[in-house]
Amino acid sequence: MINIRRVLIEALKARETPLVELSQALCSANGVDECDMIVTDVDVKTETVKITVRGSNIEYNEILKILQDNGVSVKGVDEVSVSKAKQAQRVPP
Repeated sequence: MINIRRVLIEALKARETPLVELSQALCSANGVDECDMIVTDVDVKTETVKITVRGSNIEYNEILKILQDNGVSVKGVDEVSVSKAKQAQRVPP
């Protein structure tokens, strides 16, 4: 099984959407341990943000749903880190 451990998303959000609340919502998603957000561009009504999500097994579709529910448009995924899940070794009887 392959786990997503880190994803960097560039997105466009309304200026009214608070960064703190959005980052808390993302951090509540399954498999997420940390969330960082940086505003990279500001317009009259919108902000471009870089969102870094880290965890042991990130549910990417849940991240997309949270962003969509908060009126955030994903421009693209800039980076992603995945790993193989380590399976427990069987000990012979």
